[in-house]
Amino acid sequence: MGQLFAGLVDDAALFPPAREPLERALPAYREAAGDAVIGRFLCPASRVAELRTHLLPDDHLDLVVIADTGMDGLPKALEDVAAEPRVRLRGIEVALPEDADQARAATVTIASLPTEVPAFLEVRRTTGWHMVIDGIAAAHEAGATVGAKLRTGGVTADAFPSPAEVAAFVGACVERRLPFKCTAGLHHAVRHTDPETGFVHHGFLNVLLAAADGGSVEDLEMVNPVAVTVRIRALTDEQRETARRMFTGFGSCDIDTPRSDLAALGLL
Repeated sequence: MGQLFAGLVDDAALFPPAREPLERALPAYREAAGDAVIGRFLCPASRVAELRTHLLPDDHLDLVVIADTGMDGLPKALEDVAAEPRVRLRGIEVALPEDADQARAATVTIASLPTEVPAFLEVRRTTGWHMVIDGIAAAHEAGATVGAKLRTGGVTADAFPSPAEVAAFVGACVERRLPFKCTAGLHHAVRHTDPETGFVHHGFLNVLLAAADGGSVEDLEMVNPVAVTVRIRALTDEQRETARRMFTGFGSCDIDTPRSDLAALGLL
């Protein structure tokens, strides 16, 4: 069961809503990194130089660079990472520009990315998003180490896609055998309503089940933790392998809650 969650949670403490300073975020990640559930440390490209000043002599940081300033600032950030022996570049994540044709932007972006590390392109919930998935999937099929990324929450209600929207994205990726990641709003294991904001959050176990089932909206709508846990335990080895091959991980600015939820559900 543990392999189903290995490296699933990436540390996004530097990003909203937490926006932790590096002097707090890095020690917290170091302490948690021994837990098999914890994956990589996410750092904006604009802060890679700052990150280097907070590294310890014996650090071996698994790092994902987020292109927060667009593609213009990414080459310099990657040069800094390459020059830093205390970090290991494990991935790049890029949000496609809002004011551009998404499919065309995806093609241009993929062509300009380095080929030696996985890259995930954030697909926006706009008309024609299937064409973007098609473009990324075609590049993946041709040998590029690329995948898709979906934003599953944020600081406003409209940042949360519906279960049907998430199911459509997951189903499109599974159908094309395209790996995907998620970000934001997935702190808890099971779908729930935040008592402070009233926002309905997706659960990362719900997304895992949807990936195992090829994009089932029913999986994403489940809110009973016991029922979700029973479904997770009932997954076959093949379904578990499919789920993790497709759903490679998610960024969370809170890395304690996902682990606590899994422990409380008896899944660790």
